[in-house]
Amino acid sequence: MNKLYSVLKYLGYFALLYILAGAGINGAIFPFAVGLFLSLVWCGEKCYILAPLFIAATLLHGFSVPALISSSFTALSILLITGIHYKLKKQVKLSLYFVYALISQIGFVFSEVYFNSAVLTTFLSVVGSVLFMQCCNQIFSAILVRGFAYKLSSLEIISACVLLGAISCGLTAYNFWGFELIKLFAVFMVLFSAYTFNVSATLVVGITMGLGSLLFANNPELLAPFSLFSLTAVTFKSKYKFIPALALIAVDLCLGYFVGVYYSYSYISVIPCVLAAATFLFIPNRILENVSGVISSNSNSVAMRNVVNRSREGLTRRLYNLSEVFGEMDYVFRSMIKGGMSKEEVKEILLGEIKEKVCADCKEKNYCHRVCQAETEKVLSELVNCALERGRTTLLDVPSHLTSRCSRVSNLVSVINNLTAQYKQYASFMNNLDASRVLIAEQLSGVSKIMKNLAGEVNKNVIFDAGRENTLIDELTYNNIVCADAVIYEQNTDVTSATLVVRNEDAEKVKIPSIVSKVCGNKMVVADSVASSRSGYRVLTLKTAPKYDVIFGSSSCTKEGSEKSGDCFSLIRIENDKFMFALCDGMGSGEKAEKASSLAIGLIENFYKAGFDNDIILSSVNKLLSLNREEVFSALDICVMDLKQGIADFIKMGAPNSFIKHESEISMVESGALPLGIVQDAPPAINKTVLSTGDYVFLCTDGITDSFESNEKLKEFINNLKATNPQTLAETLVEKAVENSGGSAGDDMTVLVAKIFEKA
Repeated sequence: MNKLYSVLKYLGYFALLYILAGAGINGAIFPFAVGLFLSLVWCGEKCYILAPLFIAATLLHGFSVPALISSSFTALSILLITGIHYKLKKQVKLSLYFVYALISQIGFVFSEVYFNSAVLTTFLSVVGSVLFMQCCNQIFSAILVRGFAYKLSSLEIISACVLLGAISCGLTAYNFWGFELIKLFAVFMVLFSAYTFNVSATLVVGITMGLGSLLFANNPELLAPFSLFSLTAVTFKSKYKFIPALALIAVDLCLGYFVGVYYSYSYISVIPCVLAAATFLFIPNRILENVSGVISSNSNSVAMRNVVNRSREGLTRRLYNLSEVFGEMDYVFRSMIKGGMSKEEVKEILLGEIKEKVCADCKEKNYCHRVCQAETEKVLSELVNCALERGRTTLLDVPSHLTSRCSRVSNLVSVINNLTAQYKQYASFMNNLDASRVLIAEQLSGVSKIMKNLAGEVNKNVIFDAGRENTLIDELTYNNIVCADAVIYEQNTDVTSATLVVRNEDAEKVKIPSIVSKVCGNKMVVADSVASSRSGYRVLTLKTAPKYDVIFGSSSCTKEGSEKSGDCFSLIRIENDKFMFALCDGMGSGEKAEKASSLAIGLIENFYKAGFDNDIILSSVNKLLSLNREEVFSALDICVMDLKQGIADFIKMGAPNSFIKHESEISMVESGALPLGIVQDAPPAINKTVLSTGDYVFLCTDGITDSFESNEKLKEFINNLKATNPQTLAETLVEKAVENSGGSAGDDMTVLVAKIFEKA
C-alpha cells in the first residue's frame, strides 16, 4: 500500500512538473517548474527520483539544447549538493538553500544568454523561480508536515493561490481543436470548491484561475467567465449537485453563443464543461462532506467556541452545587462535636460515682452524708480536685478527722484515683475525636471554598480573538516555526492566554514567547508544555507574565556531630503569579527532627498546591501534628509572594525574625506564635509587606539568628552585604554564622534568600 502511494505521489509530481514546464508568463518567463522542483527537494522529497522526473518533464514539453543543458545542470547540481549534505549529516538551512537554488540555475543562465541572448527574461525567470520556490515551500510544508487537519496561515493561503494560478497558467497552453484543459480544470475546481470551501474561498478560486490564464498570453478572455462560474456555483449550490453543474454548463453556453465572450466557440468548446460536471457528479457526497469537515474544522467556528462557554456555564452550576454539598458536610461534622464538660460538672459526676462505689453499703453512711454532709462534701471535693490537678491523690491528702471516723479511707483514695484516671482517658479520647471532627470539617470547608472559587473563575465567559490567532500563526510561520493551530482567549482584562500546537523541534525555541507577546500586546511566558495527541507535536500554553519575577538562593549547614539536618525547605510555584518558599526547623537535630520538618513541609506544599487558604492550611497541619503520639514540634516560616502585585505574606509559627534588604535600608519581620504541633488551635503570626524591585527576602532558622549577639547585629551584617546573587548571599550568611559559632555549627543552620525584580 505504501509503495502504491509513493508511486502515485511521484506520478502526481511529474504531472505538475510537466504542466508547469509550459507555464510561461507571456510566453517568455518560465520560473514555475524549476521553483516546484527546488521546493519539493527542500520539503524532503527524494531528490534522486525528482531529478530525472524534472529533466523528463522539461524535455517532453519542448526538447531543445538549451532546455537539456539548463534542466540537467539544475537537477544534477541539486542532487550533488543534497548528497554532500546527506553524507556529512548536516541539515541545509533555508538561507543557504536559496544560494544553492541560484547556483543550480547557472546552466539555465548560460544557455539562455548564449543561445537566445535573453538577458532580462533570464534574470526574471531566475528571480521568479526562487520566489515561486518559497511560495511552494509554504504550502507544501503545511501539507506534507502538518497535514490537512489544521488551518492554513494567511501566507500559506496566498502561496496556495500562487500555485493554483501557476497551474492554471500551464494548463492554458493545452488547447486541442477547441478542447481547453484549463476550462475542464476550472469548472471542476469551482464546483468542488463550492461544496468544500466557503463562498469567499470559492470566488477566490475562480478569480485566481482566471488570473493564471491571463499570465499565459496576456489575454483576459477567461478571467470574467471563471469569476462568473464561481458566482454561479455558490448561487445555485444545493443538496442536489446536478443543479449547479447544469447551471455552469448553461452559463458557458450563454457566454459562448449569445454573449460572444470567447474568441472562438463551437460544440467542442462545451465538452470540457460537461466532462468536468460529470466527473464532479460521480464524486460521492460522503467524500465531499469529509473534505468539507476537515476544512471547516480549520475555520474559526463561532459555534464551537460558543459551546465552550455553554459548557463552562454547566460546569459552573455543578461546581456551585458541589460546593454546597461540601458546605453541608462541614456543618454536619461541626454539629457532631461534643465539647468538654466544665470542671464542676465533672466533679459532680465523679462524686456521685465515689459515693456509689465506696459509701453505698457503709453503716456510717447516714452519719457522714446527713449529719456531717457539708464537711464530707468539702473533703471529697478537695480530694477529687487534687486527683484531677496532680494526677492522683494519696492518704496524706485525707484530713485527720475523716481518717479517724472512716474505715474505708484506703478504698476511697483508690476509687478516686481510678475514676479520675478513667475520666482523663475518656476526656482525651473525646478531645481527640472532636479534634478529628474539626479537622475533617475544616477540610470539607476548604474544599467547599475551592469549589466556589473555581465556579467563580469558570463562570466568566472566555473571549476568543480569531484575528490575533491568524496573525500569530503568520508570525510564527514567518519565523520558521510550524504552528498547526493557535487559540488566543481572555477571561478578564488582566490575563491573556494563548495555546499553540507546534512541532517538538520548535517547542523549545526562545522566539516563541517574544512572538506571542508581540501579537498579544503584553509580556507572555510559557506556563505549560504537554505532548499533543498528534505525534511529533507539543501543546504550549502561554499566559500573561506577572509584573515581577523572583530568583532564589539557599545554603545549609548541619549541626556538628549530627548525621541529618532537622531543617527542611521548599520552593514551589503555587500559581502562574504566586510563589511560595518555606523553611521548617524540626525540634532538635538528626533523623527525628528531619522527619518532623519534612512531614510539615510536605503537608504544607500539598495544601497550597490544592488551593487551600492560609488559615485552613496552618490549622490543619497544626492539628495533624499535635495528634501525633510523639512530641513533634516544628518552627515554620513561610513567605508567599504575589508576583503580580509585589506583595509578600509572611506566616510564622515559632520561627525567628525574617529580614527584607531594600536598596538603602533593611526591615525586619518579627516572629510570633507557638511552633507547629504544640497546641492545636495556636494561631499563626501573619504579616503583609509590599516589596519593590531589587528587594531581598531572608528566611533563617534559629541556628543562624542565635549565632549573632542580637537581631541588630544580624541586620547590620545583612545590610552591609554587597553581593547581588541570592545564592552568594545565602552562602555568605551561613559562613558568618558558622564563624560566629567558633568554626562549627552548634545547631542546624539554613538560609533562604529570594530576590524580587521587575520583568523587562
